[in-house]
Amino acid sequence: MNQTGPILLLATLLAALGGCGSGGSAPVAATPAPSPAPVTPTPPTGVADTSGARGALLFNPPPLAQSLDPAGLVQALGLLGRTGAQILSAAGQPKCSIDFHQFEYSTVGVGGETTTASGSLMVPNGTDPACSGKRPVLMYGHGSSLQRNVRMGDLSPNAPYSSTSATAAAAALYAAQGYIVIAPNYAGYDTSTLSYHAHHVAEQNAKDMIDALTAARKAFAKLPHPVADSGKLFLTGYSEGGYVTMATQRAMQAAGISVTAAAPLSGNYAESVSYETSLGSPDLLRGLAQLGADAMLDLTLQFTAWQKAYGNLYAAPSELYQPAYAASMETLAPTLLPINRLIATGKLPPHLLANDMPGYAGLPAAEQAAYGTPDTSLLKSAYLTALLNDIVSHPCPVGSSTAPLDCAHAHPMRAAWFKNDLRTWVPTAPLLMCGGNGDGVVPFNNATLTQAYFNAHGVGAGLVTVLDVDTPVLANDPYAGAKNLFAETRRLVIAANGNPADPDTYHDSLAFAGCNVAARDFFKAYQ
Repeated sequence: MNQTGPILLLATLLAALGGCGSGGSAPVAATPAPSPAPVTPTPPTGVADTSGARGALLFNPPPLAQSLDPAGLVQALGLLGRTGAQILSAAGQPKCSIDFHQFEYSTVGVGGETTTASGSLMVPNGTDPACSGKRPVLMYGHGSSLQRNVRMGDLSPNAPYSSTSATAAAAALYAAQGYIVIAPNYAGYDTSTLSYHAHHVAEQNAKDMIDALTAARKAFAKLPHPVADSGKLFLTGYSEGGYVTMATQRAMQAAGISVTAAAPLSGNYAESVSYETSLGSPDLLRGLAQLGADAMLDLTLQFTAWQKAYGNLYAAPSELYQPAYAASMETLAPTLLPINRLIATGKLPPHLLANDMPGYAGLPAAEQAAYGTPDTSLLKSAYLTALLNDIVSHPCPVGSSTAPLDCAHAHPMRAAWFKNDLRTWVPTAPLLMCGGNGDGVVPFNNATLTQAYFNAHGVGAGLVTVLDVDTPVLANDPYAGAKNLFAETRRLVIAANGNPADPDTYHDSLAFAGCNVAARDFFKAYQ
């Protein structure tokens, strides 16, 4: 049996989820040092703002979670195994101590409903000239997580990997070198009062980031180590954070908020391409049936976000989900439970698709085994069939550089992913898109297709840079450090008997390391 088609389909469909759940695989491990004593954040004090206005800072000053001097940061990164060591090696020795403040702020959900979110405010201080005076501000967006307990600023090895690795990068590459870092957890995570996460709902994602920036700036003058804003604002993030970064730059540009430079990394900017390609594939039935619990939860996270935003994916969850599971799907993700417990406790079924899907009867017996009955499957076949029929009946030019979203689709789920494709604007501030050509979680064509759209719509010469970090170092290469780190991470994975071509390993470790360093190097020209 030819496995190539289904494997490629799985990669493409997971890319459509923007790396959702990426960051869940562990980094290449090393023997950890003993864990330091747990840090108890200081209780909130000072002025409380309960107005619910967007950008309100709930407690000012926000509580201090921990402070790390340069030696303490080196020790904390050492606990993260080779991931921490690689980041530290690329960042160089820390110049500044960092105060990690956990702040909470008011923002909105996809329907404009008032909610709260939280984040980490990383404040540099110390005697080095880079650590005082007016400092640049950098916003960092983390990758997707199916776990609700995401907390940026937490460097514990036991924290969700998507936030731990992002915290390590933001702290070592930026805060320890003198940037004021604002790293939101996003609404729906940590202490947020929102019951869902607006995964890849671009308008809400940007509002969340802008509100975090507004709130965090209110704290600058009232911190134990007060800081001043230089007026320079940098945006970056990885995977879902890359998508959020571009959505935020687009919204800030429209609102007249000045962005110095942005570096969205390995994000699913051309979102509709992945969905249209995967769901229009002749290998669809073979590929979808192989999706496991993580992917099922990814899908429910995304479907709920779109339903909350647009209200028209279904009139009731039972139109999309099988009756045994419909009632709980809108509140299942993000979750506090281990994913394997969701199936063990009956909250998720063992199968995604049921054996009443058209085409099931023509599959080989070995592939039919991946299907359940309607009672043991998640998605209703009638809903999925209507979606697939619409893709066939109303093909869309998603690969076009001029009008990729111009088509007469009729299904509300297609309307949702087209609405959140980011090929609708042209940047006026410098922008770097970085990724790797072997990324099976978020394919590199997200960057090249978006660049083609920008070029076709008159972007300024030299304003947009696209970097494939999985390429040889050139003479006088400004991204030699990023490419060398990518290659070194690959070598370390192989030395640890890992597979660098594994989609999660490539995305979460190799491309993550290289592209974060590329962003740091890109920003140096604009400091």
